[in-house]
Amino acid sequence: MKRKLFLLIAIILSLSLFLTACGQKDIGEAKAKEIGLKYINQYFNANETEATVYRELQECYPEDTAAFSTNGDTEFYYRWVYCVRVPLAASLIKYEVYLLASTGGLMSANQHEMNIILSDEQKERANRLYIDEPRWGEKHVEAMSELYQACYDWSILNLDEPHPILLNTDIYQQPNDTLQRTFSAPCYVVTRDNRVYSLTMEWPSLQVVSISVINDPK
Repeated sequence: MKRKLFLLIAIILSLSLFLTACGQKDIGEAKAKEIGLKYINQYFNANETEATVYRELQECYPEDTAAFSTNGDTEFYYRWVYCVRVPLAASLIKYEVYLLASTGGLMSANQHEMNIILSDEQKERANRLYIDEPRWGEKHVEAMSELYQACYDWSILNLDEPHPILLNTDIYQQPNDTLQRTFSAPCYVVTRDNRVYSLTMEWPSLQVVSISVINDPK
């Protein structure tokens, strides 16, 4: 009897949360596609005009923040999100953007690394670094500094922030001894409105691979 009662309570709670999610405002698929393509073209220097749009119900946890934050209580929370995708191949995604269905706010944007094609000059730089310094050393540190400067400049242009604060997420971590000709590194970007992004860029192309909202005080 108790088992049936617990099962009934669980069903009622799940239904209640689902109905709460259903009651949220929704920007609609057309608007989600428009916003998603805008982020794709702006952040990844693309020129896409078509994308597929999926609407998903995601569970949020009380300890999460920003786009995944709850309403401040200790209960699980659900919210609708839109996933805007541009396919690369049958099983690969060229670009992918997640948006809050209620506002269209950015949750994350990613591009497949196969999109990034190095110029001849960039290939030469990558090969030269690999030959001159097959293990992590001073020249790799210089390349990393160049990468973080590019992240800073990109943030000014794309995040409407004249003075972004960059935090090195790998400050106490040294990359593996087995190196590749190209590498990427994440950093945190803090803007004046206390929003925090996680930004990953690749060297030597200096192109953004992914960006996500870690904390949004709004």
